Amino acid sequence: MNAMKVDLNRVITIDALIRQKATGSPDCLAEHLNISRRALFDTLNFMRVQLDAPIVYSKIRRTYTYQEHGSFSFKYRKV
Repeated sequence: MNAMKVDLNRVITIDALIRQKATGSPDCLAEHLNISRRALFDTLNFMRVQLDAPIVYSKIRRTYTYQEHGSFSFKYRKV
């Protein structure tokens, strides 16, 4: 299985924009992140599949949203 390299800062930025309902269209978001559409879709797919993020695109609002409330936790925790 090929492992995808993931830019964690990109995931965090996309998450913040989704929470603000301010991603814009896929083209606008890719341009804002200075990445290709393909890289954007790969990252969104990673977030959906590997991180179980319920991301959908609203054509009416022209932004990505989460279908349900939740959050990511990328912080290291001592056990």
